[in-house]
Amino acid sequence: MNSLAWGAFGLAALASAGDMISILRHDKRLEYATKPAVMVFLILAALVLHPASQGERALFVAALALGLAGDVFLMLPDTYLLPGIVAFLAGHLAYAGGFRFAGFSALGLLAGLAIVIATASLFLHRVLAALQGTSRARLRNPVIAYAIVISLMTVSATASGNLVAAAGGLLFFYSDVIFAWYRFVKPVRWGQPVNIVMYQAGQALLVLSLAVAS
Repeated sequence: MNSLAWGAFGLAALASAGDMISILRHDKRLEYATKPAVMVFLILAALVLHPASQGERALFVAALALGLAGDVFLMLPDTYLLPGIVAFLAGHLAYAGGFRFAGFSALGLLAGLAIVIATASLFLHRVLAALQGTSRARLRNPVIAYAIVISLMTVSATASGNLVAAAGGLLFFYSDVIFAWYRFVKPVRWGQPVNIVMYQAGQALLVLSLAVAS
């Protein structure tokens, strides 16, 4: 790590705080400015830090850029929800590819598999049932594909042997579980703020993991 990277992380944290204020105040203009800014500063941090692997960094930057696109789509009306899902799906594939440059932990692999299988068995069928018979029924297959791919990313993170990456992957995973629940199944008090905090913290940890050897 270096001062430029820490500065970028600091700016991302400030933008994240602004994003949280925008959610609590229902200030769309502020959200449109701060939410994408978080990802822009995380991309900058990834570009200026000293990574353990250049290949991993390249794929992580691609994943962050796709996450930025997904964030923009999700701020727009529901007609842009599918492109947002596709952008994040591609981003998870980029992250999973990036972890191929990292180490490997059999224990981490087993732990990640156990976590994603248990979580899917508890929540996925409820989300899919909520989509049936509604105008969002067309999202059923994309949601299944997304669930598979984010599970792959999460298991790849835990199997990397990098504890920072594992923590980031799990935060990202559960932020999307919360998002799917309050977006498709039923409202959750404080669901959106908790989702955003976990999502942005997860992305930040994934970027930070680039500078941590497995």
